[in-house]
Amino acid sequence: MKASLAQASSAIIQVRDLEKYYSPGVPVLYDLSFAIEPGEVFGIVGHSGAGKSTLLRCFNGLETYQGGSVRVMGREVGTLSEAGIKELRRELGMIFQNFSLMSRKNVFENVAFPLRVWKMPPEAIRERVMELLDMVGLADRAQERIQNLSGGQKQRIGIARAMALNPKILLCDEATSALDPNTTISILELLRDINQRLGITVVVVTHQMEVVKRICHRMLLLDNGRAQALGLAEELFLSPPPSLKRFVEEDFTLIPGGVNIRLVFPREISQQAVITGMVRKLDIDFSIVGGRLDRYRDDVLGFLIINVRHADFDNVVNYLKANHMLWEVLNDGA
Repeated sequence: MKASLAQASSAIIQVRDLEKYYSPGVPVLYDLSFAIEPGEVFGIVGHSGAGKSTLLRCFNGLETYQGGSVRVMGREVGTLSEAGIKELRRELGMIFQNFSLMSRKNVFENVAFPLRVWKMPPEAIRERVMELLDMVGLADRAQERIQNLSGGQKQRIGIARAMALNPKILLCDEATSALDPNTTISILELLRDINQRLGITVVVVTHQMEVVKRICHRMLLLDNGRAQALGLAEELFLSPPPSLKRFVEEDFTLIPGGVNIRLVFPREISQQAVITGMVRKLDIDFSIVGGRLDRYRDDVLGFLIINVRHADFDNVVNYLKANHMLWEVLNDGA
């Protein structure tokens, strides 16, 4: 499947027919086309080895590519000079899985490092570093040694450093995969706050579906360097294509006999008593096989899996259609 998107001139990152090879005839990225709009949180999702990090590194020139185009803020990355790459990276903040902090320097000096590289005045450096440390909630740890910090605190310092030069885009390479669930949520909320308050575009590479659900507007699913799905995160999860179903295994056991139906509750339906109404109106019995509630940015959405008798199937489907429900038959257990 070739991912496609209207190639609007407004895109802050625009990828067309991208191909990358590490050896002839063995593509790492194959025929990718998509665009990322200013101010959105865009997820790049896939298993280990899918090509996610390689794609991300094409955006800032850390990886070259052999075919197609990668334009970032209007500049073709593959044709930039060394000086051009340096200027581009000034506008791209990078957040790493392993934090990539300098253990011999304290918190202040880690955040100050890119500012010193660009030779900003000492007073301006101090003001900017303390502003950033306050933003990530660690202003009181400025003189702390890096090894004394928790994983979550280290990642907050990594985010502060990535923000030092006022980037237009934040690139996050598995930024939460080394963190526990509660710390992951706090880091995602910080990234989301930065996106909403400052309007910075955030590109998130992850294999964690909860990350995508929590902060991403849209997502691209990669498998072996090829695009398998592209679209709004909420819509893809609520009505997943086969490629996404294989990637996200749902935890339930289907009941043999009858018909197992997966009902999806988008935001306009989630607060309605659709199931209770169906039972009352149709006067039927059914079994609940499984279900899940997930947070998608500001909404709690979910699905329910029910098993109905064959004799009731047509009436149930007509009711669901009349109430604008999303549904699919998972298997017929006859």
